[in-house]
Amino acid sequence: MADIVIRPARAEDLDAIWPMVSRAVVHMNQLGNPQWGEDYPTRDFYAGDISRGELYAALVDGALAGVACFNTSESPEYDPLPWTTPRPAMVIHRMAVDPVCQRSGVGAAFFRFAEELALQQGLKAMRIDTYSLNDRMQALIRKMGFTQVGTIHLHGRPLPYPCFEKSLAIGETRE
Repeated sequence: MADIVIRPARAEDLDAIWPMVSRAVVHMNQLGNPQWGEDYPTRDFYAGDISRGELYAALVDGALAGVACFNTSESPEYDPLPWTTPRPAMVIHRMAVDPVCQRSGVGAAFFRFAEELALQQGLKAMRIDTYSLNDRMQALIRKMGFTQVGTIHLHGRPLPYPCFEKSLAIGETRE
């Protein structure tokens, strides 16, 4: 497996990020998952993530392989869910992996990176949601140790978004 390097995304990366995200959206849709489309996410979402210092780029052999946003911002739809840990939590948003790099460890590397970032910030949990038809992401989320806590509705999509949480025991040995 190639070395995966994760670093903060920079403004000059956007011209490579946006076409990569667009390829990922087409691939998702081809797999029968309409989670993302023309309305979400947009280039402006990623530009905002970069300007806030919340977007990270995964590089494989120096080439862009994926992006993900990490912050403590939760959708208001999260409020009624039975989370097991108090806020704030590290929340993973808008993760996209180039279709040519999928299933090569990039997604798992993002989860490990986000967990380290959360621990550095003293956060006690990680949270994520994904569309109910996004079987690949749900499998990865579960593989990375998350537990489903409920479902919400977002972006006007007809099906629910399962929401997941992973408690972080600070000071314990992790995989």
